Amino acid sequence: MEQLKSEQSLGTAEPRDMSKKIWVAITAHNPLQRLNPLINVLSEYQKFQHEICVNIYVNYEAQEDVPTLESVLEQFNNLKINVKVASLEYQNWYLTWAHKTDLAHAILNRQADFYIYQENDVLIRRDNFDYFMKWKPVLSRYNLEPGFALFENFDNKRVPIGNYEKWYLTKETPNVWHDIGFTVPKLLVVDFEIDFFVQLGSPYYCGMILDQRDGETYIRSDSYDPEKSYIKTGIRNWPIADRSSMGLAFENPPSNHEHRRCVPVVGDNGTYKILDCGLIQHDDNKYSARLKEQHGDLLSVEEMLVF
Repeated sequence: MEQLKSEQSLGTAEPRDMSKKIWVAITAHNPLQRLNPLINVLSEYQKFQHEICVNIYVNYEAQEDVPTLESVLEQFNNLKINVKVASLEYQNWYLTWAHKTDLAHAILNRQADFYIYQENDVLIRRDNFDYFMKWKPVLSRYNLEPGFALFENFDNKRVPIGNYEKWYLTKETPNVWHDIGFTVPKLLVVDFEIDFFVQLGSPYYCGMILDQRDGETYIRSDSYDPEKSYIKTGIRNWPIADRSSMGLAFENPPSNHEHRRCVPVVGDNGTYKILDCGLIQHDDNKYSARLKEQHGDLLSVEEMLVF
């Protein structure tokens, strides 16, 4: 396993740093019908230590809802919020691509330090972003990036979705995609809080975070194209909405790696788990409910990694 060294301790308290700017795009189909998840997403951004501009893209048919939505969102006085109506061409799941031209414009004009795209029901917390900001320059040296595992709260458990497996750390995990297995890459870390990073089979977390340099690469890559991006996902066969958040996950990964996103792991008495900063909550439980129908007793995120 390759050994990495962090540049600072994640636990170090820092003063509020308004010099960092974050440009955020959120897809919200018929936003008034699912208002609570969007409110929860923005409530998390309200806790950030940085200057944040949030752009909410609603479907063309929901344009009459915009004044009401803007009125509701006035409560978020620490955020600059723009509600934008997507043009008629962005129908159904293609709405997830409505932000791309604005994203490219923002990147080319260097409007922010970081650029985030996400769906309107995933809670990117401050500790998630702090972890990303800390480890991005470290992992970038190896053409990797900080990633996250998605979970839902269900049955008093944090249930992994998208990577619902017991992932073996010492051998191939069999039959991840039908009869195709996956060997978990591991990267050792010299750090007070993280023992090593691993890669799970799917890098998907309903979002992407790009710094300025990666943003410039992304908007010139096949991953930025709604059709060309399909080839990049390979056996994962991501649909159009998922491909909108792939960022550089599949662009030139290191040899022996199927993608670029890693999650942080800590060991405790022979067991290993993903740190909370590497977990992102899907603010729903529909996938967990479906998994329970299929599997009965559900796996928790604390049980994902095994020898």
